[in-house]
Amino acid sequence: MIELLLVCAVAAIIVFGYIIMKKLDAFLANNRRFIDAEIAENSLLLAFDNPMIIDSLMTLFEGFSKANPNCQLHFLFGNTEDIYDKLNKNRIDLGFIENTASANDDTYNCLIISAKQNSVFCEKAGCTMIEPLNPSETQTSVIWKKASSNAFVNSFSALLLSNQAAINAEYVK
Repeated sequence: MIELLLVCAVAAIIVFGYIIMKKLDAFLANNRRFIDAEIAENSLLLAFDNPMIIDSLMTLFEGFSKANPNCQLHFLFGNTEDIYDKLNKNRIDLGFIENTASANDDTYNCLIISAKQNSVFCEKAGCTMIEPLNPSETQTSVIWKKASSNAFVNSFSALLLSNQAAINAEYVK
């Protein structure tokens, strides 16, 4: 009889724990959606297939940040296919990829800019910097979806278009 009571008590505790965990999962999922929406609303996600060009575009990013102090810039990197995939899924806002993009099509806007590969500092690896073997100018395509609902994308693309000549002139030899 005592074993039956013990089994029932353990079963009740397991059921109660299961219900609590379901409610906790729903709560955490709801908070995650809220946080993701908050981040997406106040940020610009920029993805690079070559992170060594970020430093050469820093004045552009600083100018954008001064004009839009409520926007946080998030820098990501990956390969070109990942960047297109994340753009299609609205997980990033703009992609900076090797100049392989076609001219403007129905889905993406594309702007070609010149950028220079610079050194990248890497303190955690125990070295001062990682330097490119070929620090020359590179042609980079900046791509973004035409139907973007993010106002910061429109603001950044307008900044890019208005400064395209200055960006490109900086790296003409």
